Amino acid sequence: MLMTATAGANPHRLDDSLSHTVPPNVQMQWLPLKSGQAFAGGMEAWVRVNIRIDTRDWMGRSGRIYMVLPRDQASDIEAVWTTQGRLQAGRLVSGERTLVFAGTIPAATLEDQIHVRLRSNADWTSSSRRLNFHFELDVD
Repeated sequence: MLMTATAGANPHRLDDSLSHTVPPNVQMQWLPLKSGQAFAGGMEAWVRVNIRIDTRDWMGRSGRIYMVLPRDQASDIEAVWTTQGRLQAGRLVSGERTLVFAGTIPAATLEDQIHVRLRSNADWTSSSRRLNFHFELDVD
């Protein structure tokens, strides 16, 4: 019988409540018009996030940590980020999760600072929106 890789997934939601954005609130801006373009292609914002994930229950264990952005009723968001090196740089779209760490959990907390570009389509209609990123661990 053939089994998929996700069939054995055992995601554990990790506590990242000490993570915070700088600045705490970000204003989306319309992307500039390009010559020959009839309308703006969407909205964009940049934010720095100080990540602090509580991994004390998993120290010394091997696994994979994913960043997750659940889908909501508003327009899709794309997040693309760089890191200081502890976590992996990457890309994520609403409704997906992507790998940010793989290996043995080294300490009680996993910390990094990421610089994130958020983009949405031109259908962004909200004057205020909370993005609910979180982290999940799949233990090997």
